[in-house]
Amino acid sequence: MKKREINKKLSGHQKYSDDTLFIEESAEIAEMKKQFMAKQRILRVKEALLPYAREGSKTVVFDKANGSYKIRIPVALRTDDRSKITAKSEAEVYEKAYVYLFGDENYTVRALFESVIALKDEDPDTSSLTVTRYRQIWNKYYENAPLSDMPISEIKASDLKQFFKELTAGRIMSRKNFINIKSIFNVVFDIAVDNDIVTSNLSRNLSCKDLKFKAVDNENVRYTDEDREKILNYLDGLDEKTGYEYGIELMFCLCIRIGELRALRWSDVDFGRHMISISREIVLRKGDDGKNHFIEVNHTKGGEHGARVLPLSERAEKALKSLRAQQVVSEHICCNAAGSPLDGNKFNKHLKKVTEAVGIPYLSSHKIRFWSVTALARATGGDIQTVMYAAGHVDKNTTLHYIRAVQSDAQTDKIRECFA
Repeated sequence: MKKREINKKLSGHQKYSDDTLFIEESAEIAEMKKQFMAKQRILRVKEALLPYAREGSKTVVFDKANGSYKIRIPVALRTDDRSKITAKSEAEVYEKAYVYLFGDENYTVRALFESVIALKDEDPDTSSLTVTRYRQIWNKYYENAPLSDMPISEIKASDLKQFFKELTAGRIMSRKNFINIKSIFNVVFDIAVDNDIVTSNLSRNLSCKDLKFKAVDNENVRYTDEDREKILNYLDGLDEKTGYEYGIELMFCLCIRIGELRALRWSDVDFGRHMISISREIVLRKGDDGKNHFIEVNHTKGGEHGARVLPLSERAEKALKSLRAQQVVSEHICCNAAGSPLDGNKFNKHLKKVTEAVGIPYLSSHKIRFWSVTALARATGGDIQTVMYAAGHVDKNTTLHYIRAVQSDAQTDKIRECFA
């Protein structure tokens, strides 16, 4: 088989019309992966034994008397009283030596999950809330699952699919909830791939199109254009506004997250060019005392790709200049009376008071963000590159979620017009 044909199969770019051919070639790919993993294990065994090998000696020796293959275990690497590993074939003796030296139990789903958590705890780009959410999902869905204590290299696609089918049986959960649960396996397989434990991410590659989910009709709930107009008109009529009211106004005028709003500094504003730079955010992180603290980081949720420079509308610029004229001295644009960045919980409390005052349902600050991204998607005709940049998205699928919401609105309007 030509190398180009193999690469096509491995990348999933080749389609098949004959079911028998597809099964045969899938089996071939599986066998190729199995052979690759065996070679990787052999290399790891050789690397471990190399510092203790005698010059000119072989790693594996065939014992003619017993008709078996053996590998001598150096004293420094012994975990019990065994001095050698024996097996009926060379491949088997390497496999036994691998398990003896490295232990498949170190590569269970549970052990790898703990490694993921440890890495995320150390990662300054990962929020404490993300780590907490992973742990909550694990405790609820994985803690007592048999798959959790299986070596990840032994897990088959059918094992994963059965686990997911049992989770979703009877349409007991929404698709969004399932995606959050599945993300645990995604990251566990990611770390296994990164450490050459497996060759591909079985979880990400597994098709779940046949799973059935609970119908949920609130994923696209957000502020409407009419809601925004009522809120802004109400804010215009206030005699006095704090940083929280101005913050609400700015979120409706900029495509930003609440953490990015809280981290905005006056040095980010260029009144001459009518632009503002979004390059940092305030996030929750676990400190040395084990408690969560809000800290300011020099990046956005999208990392280096999330930084952007956005144009200021007349309304946004007017709000900024009004804030600038206030007596509070602070590097931050939106702050409390003491000059400290806004508190996220208090922001939502102020937002709730405003929505109650204008008679509309209260939605959190994230739903202002939802409005701004979908409004931009409408204004640009769904130009994904423009929306991705302005929203600070790294993954286009995140942007497509908002664009689909706009398309859903358009379809609803067309249906209404058709039956008018």
